[in-house]
Amino acid sequence: MASTEVNVTVVAYPQPNKVDEVATLWSELSRQVQANEPDTLFYYAYINQDRTAVVVVERYRNQEALVKHSQTPYYQAFMAKAGGLMAKPLEIQLGGGQLPESTKISRL
Repeated sequence: MASTEVNVTVVAYPQPNKVDEVATLWSELSRQVQANEPDTLFYYAYINQDRTAVVVVERYRNQEALVKHSQTPYYQAFMAKAGGLMAKPLEIQLGGGQLPESTKISRL
Protein backbone atom coordinates (compact mmCIF):
# COMPACT_ATOMS: atom_id res chain seq x y z
CA MET A 1 0.00 0.00 0.00
CA ALA A 2 1.44 3.37 -1.01
CA SER A 3 1.95 5.93 1.69
CA THR A 4 0.83 9.52 1.36
CA GLU A 5 3.30 10.63 4.03
CA VAL A 6 5.93 13.16 3.04
CA ASN A 7 9.39 12.97 4.58
CA VAL A 8 11.67 15.98 4.49
CA THR A 9 15.30 16.46 5.45
CA VAL A 10 16.71 19.97 5.58
CA VAL A 11 20.38 20.80 5.97
CA ALA A 12 21.00 24.42 6.90
CA TYR A 13 24.47 25.94 6.86
CA PRO A 14 24.56 28.92 9.20
CA GLN A 15 27.33 31.46 9.07
CA PRO A 16 30.08 30.18 11.42
CA ASN A 17 29.27 32.59 14.24
CA LYS A 18 25.49 32.09 13.88
CA VAL A 19 25.07 28.35 14.56
CA ASP A 20 23.70 28.78 18.08
CA GLU A 21 21.36 31.58 16.99
CA VAL A 22 19.96 29.45 14.16
CA ALA A 23 19.60 26.49 16.55
CA THR A 24 17.62 28.66 18.97
CA LEU A 25 15.34 29.87 16.18
CA TRP A 26 14.75 26.28 15.05
CA SER A 27 13.95 25.23 18.62
CA GLU A 28 11.34 27.98 18.80
CA LEU A 29 9.90 26.88 15.47
CA SER A 30 9.79 23.27 16.69
CA ARG A 31 7.72 24.30 19.73
CA GLN A 32 5.23 26.06 17.45
CA VAL A 33 5.00 23.02 15.15
CA GLN A 34 4.38 20.73 18.13
CA ALA A 35 1.66 22.99 19.52
CA ASN A 36 -0.18 23.79 16.28
CA GLU A 37 0.34 21.13 13.61
CA PRO A 38 -1.31 17.78 14.39
CA ASP A 39 -0.56 16.51 10.87
CA THR A 40 3.17 17.01 11.36
CA LEU A 41 4.03 13.52 12.55
CA PHE A 42 7.72 13.96 13.27
CA TYR A 43 9.85 17.08 13.58
CA TYR A 44 13.25 17.51 15.15
CA ALA A 45 16.53 19.32 14.56
CA TYR A 46 20.12 18.83 15.63
CA ILE A 47 23.53 20.41 15.11
CA ASN A 48 26.02 18.17 13.30
CA GLN A 49 29.21 17.08 15.06
CA ASP A 50 31.50 19.68 13.50
CA ARG A 51 28.94 22.45 14.19
CA THR A 52 28.73 23.55 10.57
CA ALA A 53 25.10 22.63 9.94
CA VAL A 54 21.68 22.27 11.50
CA VAL A 55 19.87 19.17 10.23
CA VAL A 56 16.09 18.96 10.43
CA VAL A 57 14.07 15.76 10.00
CA GLU A 58 10.36 16.16 9.29
CA ARG A 59 7.43 13.88 8.47
CA TYR A 60 3.99 15.06 7.41
CA ARG A 61 0.75 13.09 7.13
CA ASN A 62 0.42 14.24 3.52
CA GLN A 63 1.43 16.95 1.06
CA GLU A 64 -1.33 19.23 2.31
CA ALA A 65 0.16 19.18 5.83
CA LEU A 66 3.57 20.17 4.41
CA VAL A 67 2.02 23.05 2.46
CA LYS A 68 0.11 24.23 5.54
CA HIS A 69 3.33 24.12 7.58
CA SER A 70 5.13 26.35 5.09
CA GLN A 71 2.26 28.85 5.13
CA THR A 72 2.04 29.36 8.91
CA PRO A 73 2.92 32.80 10.25
CA TYR A 74 5.55 31.36 12.60
CA TYR A 75 7.27 29.49 9.76
CA GLN A 76 7.27 32.63 7.62
CA ALA A 77 8.73 34.62 10.54
CA PHE A 78 11.38 31.95 11.09
CA MET A 79 12.44 32.03 7.44
CA ALA A 80 12.63 35.83 7.49
CA LYS A 81 14.94 35.74 10.53
CA ALA A 82 17.01 32.65 9.73
CA GLY A 83 17.48 33.34 6.03
CA GLY A 84 19.90 36.17 6.68
CA LEU A 85 21.98 34.00 9.03
CA MET A 86 22.85 31.34 6.45
CA ALA A 87 26.18 30.88 4.71
CA LYS A 88 24.47 29.22 1.75
CA PRO A 89 20.97 28.11 0.66
CA LEU A 90 19.13 25.33 2.49
CA GLU A 91 19.50 21.81 1.09
CA ILE A 92 16.07 20.18 1.07
CA GLN A 93 15.33 16.54 0.27
CA LEU A 94 11.72 15.33 -0.13
CA GLY A 95 10.62 11.73 -0.09
CA GLY A 96 7.60 9.49 0.26
CA GLY A 97 6.95 6.79 2.81
CA GLN A 98 9.60 4.80 4.60
CA LEU A 99 11.45 1.83 3.22
CA PRO A 100 10.10 -1.56 4.34
CA GLU A 101 11.76 -2.83 7.52
CA SER A 102 13.35 0.56 8.24
CA THR A 103 10.81 1.44 10.92
CA LYS A 104 11.30 -1.59 13.13
CA ILE A 105 13.53 0.35 15.52
CA SER A 106 11.94 3.33 17.19
CA ARG A 107 12.40 3.90 20.88
CA LEU A 108 11.10 7.45 21.17
